[in-house]
Amino acid sequence: TIATMRRSVSNILARAVAQYAGVAGVTVSASSSMLQAAATQCPPVLARYISSTPMLSSALQSVLQEELKQEKASYQKPPEIEGGPPAPFVLTEVPLDTMLTLTRTHGSEQINVDLHVNNQPAPDQEPTEDGEEPLSTVIFNVHVTKGSESLVFECESDGTFVAINHVSHEPTDGVESESTYTGPVFDELDENVQREFRSYIEERGVTPELGEYLRHLVYDKEAKEYQAWMGRIANFASKI
Repeated sequence: TIATMRRSVSNILARAVAQYAGVAGVTVSASSSMLQAAATQCPPVLARYISSTPMLSSALQSVLQEELKQEKASYQKPPEIEGGPPAPFVLTEVPLDTMLTLTRTHGSEQINVDLHVNNQPAPDQEPTEDGEEPLSTVIFNVHVTKGSESLVFECESDGTFVAINHVSHEPTDGVESESTYTGPVFDELDENVQREFRSYIEERGVTPELGEYLRHLVYDKEAKEYQAWMGRIANFASKI
């Protein structure tokens, strides 16, 4: 899971410190979850080694390469995204950029679906009543643009539904101030208004099918960027 990948980053650094400490003849817990926590267990001599010799870089490179090898071996592109986004959406994805955008047109309207990989809710760790792992939720914004103005829908989905959390009417370059009134809490709207807003975005392709695609897209993007990050750090550590 994404949470597991994030935890492994700190574990990599802690293992590098522990491996280096072994070389220096100092015992450091390899299970320490953060590099800083591991470093605090080291006497001054080890701290000097860390800052002045290439041995830690070698240790770091070794554990990064090991982790990267394991990640690449276990990586599988989710079948849910193999065929691309639901037609007629087109995905725009740039390496190193954690913003993903899907675009399409609807008559004279331009439809953009934006989601930020680094701005997603933490996965629910509690199993369902059936003992199954809960579905992850993805949050995203839908922009329906006509000329110089847009309707912006703040949405979330777990692949079985699409919920709207907020609707605002904005200029295409965004609101001028954070204090600008952008609309009421969506759940406080009349139920008929809520229903018609949901129908409005569904007609423009914002459906549970799209939500399911976005859920797996976020996971895949983070997995790929995680592997690329490890490769870059390992390459840096290998330089003399």
